[in-house]
Parts: sequence; structure tokens; C-alpha cells
Amino acid sequence: MVYVVLNILSAPQSAIGGETKAVPFADNGGLKMLYDNRQYPLAVAAGGRTHIVWRGDEGFPYCISYDMETREFSKPVSLIEGYEDEIDAKHYKKDHHFAPVIWSDPEGYLHTLFGCHRTTGIHLVSTRPGDSTEWRRGIDFSESISYPKIHRIYDDKTLVYTRYSGHLGFWQYHISNDGGNRWQGGGHPVVNLGAEPQDGDHAAYSGSYNTTAVSTDGKRLHVAFIWKVEDPLFNTRYNEFLGDHTQRYNLYYLYVDLPTGKGYNIDGEEIELPVRKKIADEKCLVWDTDQRPAAVGPSICLDENNSPHFLLPVSEETPLDSAFYFVRREAGEWEKTRITKTLHPFNASCLQFDGQGVFHAYMITGSGESIVEEGMDEYGWGQRVEKWTSSDGGKDWIQAQGLTPKPGMRYQNIQFVSDGLASEFDDLFLFYGWKDANSRGIGYLWDAR
Repeated sequence: MVYVVLNILSAPQSAIGGETKAVPFADNGGLKMLYDNRQYPLAVAAGGRTHIVWRGDEGFPYCISYDMETREFSKPVSLIEGYEDEIDAKHYKKDHHFAPVIWSDPEGYLHTLFGCHRTTGIHLVSTRPGDSTEWRRGIDFSESISYPKIHRIYDDKTLVYTRYSGHLGFWQYHISNDGGNRWQGGGHPVVNLGAEPQDGDHAAYSGSYNTTAVSTDGKRLHVAFIWKVEDPLFNTRYNEFLGDHTQRYNLYYLYVDLPTGKGYNIDGEEIELPVRKKIADEKCLVWDTDQRPAAVGPSICLDENNSPHFLLPVSEETPLDSAFYFVRREAGEWEKTRITKTLHPFNASCLQFDGQGVFHAYMITGSGESIVEEGMDEYGWGQRVEKWTSSDGGKDWIQAQGLTPKPGMRYQNIQFVSDGLASEFDDLFLFYGWKDANSRGIGYLWDAR
């Protein structure tokens, strides 16, 4: 397959109104070196340092810290050291889901979790608060974990949201009173599109991919998800059978009232948990993409009223050619605004609201005619990293900054640094890039403080 790039920049892309501030922190990255927004955080600030985790080229997890005052990096630490005898090294190398996440507990100790794909994974806890150089083994909380997402919720509790089992498995949350050192009983299922009775459209082979956010008071878990079709289903829009990671459609939303464990849709109507396909289509549907792939989980942003907004890429003329859309609720209806083009419906984004009425969309962007989907390229990429803003509630957007550190490379997976798990920075985030399908990934930290 021949790859043709359009509109490649001929010089380093400077920020509109400022210089690029992306600093490389690692150059040994493999596929999904930094994961997309189905797993987070990938970096957390604690003890005056930002602690970053990533997946190396051999699939093993690494950690490095960044001094917030001096802006200097420590030496990287291999998180697998000491556990070599209990892992399958070949599995780590081939399974990108084994990528790590990291968080801090209320006492400042760091926790990392990796090796998770229908497995228990390995949970480590730092031996000292705010220090990521030495670790001890932490407690296990589920025999099957995929895509862990960690939040601080009400009463200083910690919530981990994950998928149980495989593509047709269900999504649930676990709660800990002490940051992850002990866990309260079993999980709480939220989304299970294949649940009985399988009376929904294609329910027998329906899975989902979920992303989450937590309200300011920590009592409401916002859940957005897309529909994953497991068995081959002919796409009449594009007149072909699509591949696994492009056979994903639609956007759905619900929230869980965490003190009671009850689920509700956007109108406040209570819905039975876990949500199955029929109820999702009838009560939780935000956008029927009409067979246009929406391959990666959406970014969720809450405004000053804790109302949800979404940002995600959806395909257009071809199954891969895509554009980012901002989705908002207005007068009881979901409204969609197209922002800019991107090469692939798997390309990453992050959405923030600054409290001054302005939305900030960070996206992997670009355009082209075809994509080589192998090696590092397998799950999409873009030529540029861009920031766009809207000051009218998301109706109109302008490009505010170009964040691309080096032209001619391929970029993916933007994630903001967590501030002690209580919130996230608006000027400190990660992404990574690589030269071609067979090259190693380079991790970047953008520090605009």
C-alpha cells in the first residue's frame, strides 16, 4: 500500500502565539506507548514531581519522574524488575493492553497497575510517598481487568473502572476507602450490551468501549461508550466488511449516582444497571453514527454545571478518513459540531473546560489518502497535534495552537497529567510520536506552565 501525505509542514510547527514546549522523556516506546483515553492516568503529580508511566518497545512498563521546579527528568525505572519469573515476556511484547497506569492515594503513595487484559495484572505501591523509584506489591482486586481508569470520588475514596472479560464482557467499577490498598467487596456492573435478554439490535455480539469522568463533588460517575460489533457485520454505507477496530459505532451516555449505585440517562430517568443493548439504544443514545465508525472512546468534559460534553472522531467519506466532532446538549437535543479533519477514527483527543466559558480541544489531526496499518501504525495516527478553542459553547471553533514538536513524524494519544488524582492540569500533558511503522516511539511531555 502506498502512503500519500497531504499538507505536511515544512518547518517545525510553532504554537500560534508561542513556541512549542514539548520535551521528550523516553525513546523506547512500542505500540500504544501511551494509551488512549480508555486507560488513565498515565501521569500523576505527587511530591513535587510528575510521575509518568509508559509501555516500552519490549512491552515492559517503565516509570520516570519530572521535577516540577527544575524541569529535569530522573533516570527511568523498569517496573517489571523483580517480577520477571511470574510474567510471560512474549505476552507483554505482543499485547499493548498491558500498558501501565499510575495514580496517587490520599497519603501521597503512588500506585501503578499493568499487565491487564482479562488478567489480574500487577499492582505496585511506592515504598515512600511521592517517590517512584522503589515499589512493593499491592493487593489484587479482580481476576479479570482490562482498560483500568482511576478516579478520586466523594469522601476521598478511590474508584477504578474496568472491563471484565473479553470484547463481549461487561464494564464495572470497584471502590477503595484508602486509595487502593484495600477494596470494598466485588465490582459494580454498569454496561453490558450483551446481557440477557438479548432483545436489542445485534445484542448477541455487542460489546462496548467506555470512558469516564467524575463530577466536582465526586458523587456522579459519567460514562460515555461506543458500540463494538464482535462478529462480521456488512457495512452498507461503505459496501464492505470492516476490520475489528473500525467495526465500532454510535455514542452513548449515562451516569451513576455513586452513593446509591443507581444509573440514570441524560434526562434523569433511572435505568437498570448493567445497561444492555436494547436499553442503551432506547434510553442512552447520544448519536447514531449510521454505520460511520467511531472507533475510540470519546473524551468527556464537564462544564461549570457538571453537564457532560464529548469530543470524538467519526469517519466520513471512507471508513478511515475522519473528522473530530464536539457534542453538546442544547434544548433537550444532542447537537454535533465538526471541528477539523483527522486521518483515522482511532485518533486521540482531550477536551477541557477552563471555567471562563471556553472549551479547549486537543487533537491528533491531519489528512491523507491512505494509511499503512501495521507495526506502530496499526491503530491510527496523525501528522499534527493541535489545540482548538470555542468561546460560544462549542458552536464555533478556531485553531489556537499548533503543538507539533517535529514535522514529518506520526503522533498519537494525548493525555493530561493528573494533579494528585483530584483534578488535571490544563498546561501539562503527554503524547507520543514515531517516524514510521518500524521505528520506536518517543514520549513527549508538554509543559506550558
